[in-house]
Amino acid sequence: MALIELKDIEFNYSDKELYKGVNLKINEGEHAVLVGVNGSGKTTILNLLAGKIKPDKGQVIWTPKTTYSYLDQKLEVNQDMITIDFIYEIFQNLFEKEKQMELLYEKSSYDFENFEALLEKAQRLQDELDRAGFYSIKETVLKLVKGLGLADDRLNIPLSKLSSGQREKVYLIKMLLEQKDVLLMDEPTNYLDAAQVDWLSSYLINYPKSFLVVSHDQEFLRKIANVVFSLENKTIVRYRGNFDYFLAQHELDKEMYEKNYNAQQRYIKKEEDFIARHIVRATSSRAAKSRRARLAHLEVMEAPGKEEGVVHFSFPFTKDVGKEVLKIENLEIGYNQTAILPPINFNLYKGEKIAIIGHNGVGKTTLLKTILGLIKQVSGHYKWLDGIEINYFDQDKKINLNLTPFEYIQTSYPKLDNTTIRTLLGSYGLRKELAIRKMKELSGGEVTKARLALMSLKKSNFLVFDEPTNHLDQKAKDALFLAIEKFPGCVIIVSHEKDFYDGLVDYEIHF
Repeated sequence: MALIELKDIEFNYSDKELYKGVNLKINEGEHAVLVGVNGSGKTTILNLLAGKIKPDKGQVIWTPKTTYSYLDQKLEVNQDMITIDFIYEIFQNLFEKEKQMELLYEKSSYDFENFEALLEKAQRLQDELDRAGFYSIKETVLKLVKGLGLADDRLNIPLSKLSSGQREKVYLIKMLLEQKDVLLMDEPTNYLDAAQVDWLSSYLINYPKSFLVVSHDQEFLRKIANVVFSLENKTIVRYRGNFDYFLAQHELDKEMYEKNYNAQQRYIKKEEDFIARHIVRATSSRAAKSRRARLAHLEVMEAPGKEEGVVHFSFPFTKDVGKEVLKIENLEIGYNQTAILPPINFNLYKGEKIAIIGHNGVGKTTLLKTILGLIKQVSGHYKWLDGIEINYFDQDKKINLNLTPFEYIQTSYPKLDNTTIRTLLGSYGLRKELAIRKMKELSGGEVTKARLALMSLKKSNFLVFDEPTNHLDQKAKDALFLAIEKFPGCVIIVSHEKDFYDGLVDYEIHF
């Protein structure tokens, strides 16, 4: 039975047509994933399903009484709430029943006239709590907290005090606890390390209900999918099978689509040539007009791969300054003069590229912010070689999403002319109207591309990246890999995606 359906959906952002009669159906118990390049409209599909936006044409149909949860890239919640209170919010009705039950038991201790009636009501409430698993809530919550790597000490502080990654985990924990009929999840593995992705994979494999996941992590998709929806050429194709089946069949379908497209283009050209030659001839103008009418009603296929585009990233280099670029000696990092790791020692030499690996919360970002002088070390020393110029991608950086990518670049570099900014954004995949659409309306991958474009305007001899591949599609990841590979200076990468940095770095440091 279909729980949810998109029927003949059309949707436009400004002058960009995203979909041409899109159809999608999720049945009971299906574990579905939605794939496509950055900007193809995957997040918009989720927003349509969740009712956050309305289609220009078509229908969004939910089976009555079907429940759902939505893990949104831009989820807005009350950041002042204590983390554990935010999680337990979904059990509020059960806590209220427990309170009613306790009041009934208390009243029964002195209201002897209604003793039996009070006990009966209290027992009914207790039975309801038992059926709902109320007395194992704490154990269930802690299981999810542990599985997703959220430290216990994060539970008793406001959401606003958590890092972006920690907040994302809290939202995910709450969503999984809700156990709705359909889970809508946008990039759930962002900010998860490899062990936590494995845990989430196992959880979703065994999830008894339905879900639709958007992700660029192919290994994750390979584990969880039994239905794949491919969004390209402004339409969605459904593949019933696992992710490997989709990859194989999709290649065959692409070849067939290209053949059909080329055949149609040849037909269109032949007809247009005939019309041009005969439209003014008295003897054949009727035939030319007839063919022109047929062409006017022809549904022209989208050019294959038109949406994908090609992206080119680059990071300009200044100059070499010497051999021993960074020296770290007995460096203890942490907060409030409390070290979170044993002393760190290593040297980074000219041209070396390294990856820093470890579970979330272990201190990778803290190390970066310490050696960049953004927070003070607990003890020990670090020293940069004179002349080092650093270009830093900060995963937690707050940017004004009300700006367009064009305004974002122009604000930092007001002397750049319009053509230069447009050309730069175009090379990073933000072409035409994408460059002038507010970033809050863009996908996470498109916002990341704007940030990388800004980085490309700064000359440096040392690059630092903190989880740069979150939200990026495979083509963008490949372009970033090549740009870092070509960069002659030193590079530090914090990443949970081994597929990205494998073969790029000289060595890994494991925390």
